[in-house]
Amino acid sequence: MLRRLAVIMSLVLTPARAEEPNLAPDAEAAPGAASQLVLAQRLFRRGSEAGDPVLLLAAIRLARGVTVRPAVGWERTAGGAGETPQVDGPSDPGSAAALAMLQGLAVDDPDLQDLTYDLDAQLPQGRLPVATVAKSGLGGGAEEDWLLPLSGAVVAEIAVIGDGGSVLGLSVTDDSGAVVCARPATKDPALCRFTPARNGFFRVRVSNEGAEASGYLLVGN
Repeated sequence: MLRRLAVIMSLVLTPARAEEPNLAPDAEAAPGAASQLVLAQRLFRRGSEAGDPVLLLAAIRLARGVTVRPAVGWERTAGGAGETPQVDGPSDPGSAAALAMLQGLAVDDPDLQDLTYDLDAQLPQGRLPVATVAKSGLGGGAEEDWLLPLSGAVVAEIAVIGDGGSVLGLSVTDDSGAVVCARPATKDPALCRFTPARNGFFRVRVSNEGAEASGYLLVGN
């Protein structure tokens, strides 16, 4: 929180400069909180579709291993026509409903039952990685932009996790308009991972390229 506020203040007080794209070479760093939530969502969807309790168990563990906090300092600008549709977001792999699904699938396997009980009874140990999350929705053919302050020389992760009702695209540009990351429209979660060269504002565009409305989560580290 304090780091994000410091970045915002430095950007407000520093004159804008014409520079090269705000992108540094990829830094060596382990996957962060946004990557973990994306993987949890992918495993949860595969496990739910296939009725695979092992995938569900992994998804729940991953999701419960991240602390989720509401986004602060993110500016949202609607880019499409009409109001934001009132749609539900994606299912939460760390929810009680996900655990109940796992319990139902593990009913005939004593070993999985034990693992499920341990998962429900034990709290994660130590300090958990933190993901920043904002919730929104888009009608078919609509798009919207988010303005995010990011720190220089720090690996940034930005993900879009849709509800699966439509295909969503993700792109990130720096303050000069240069594209630093783009992901094609898909129903699967999309992840951008890059390292800014310096403190700066980045514009994140989420586009619904399908016909149906879709709720989504915008996730950052």
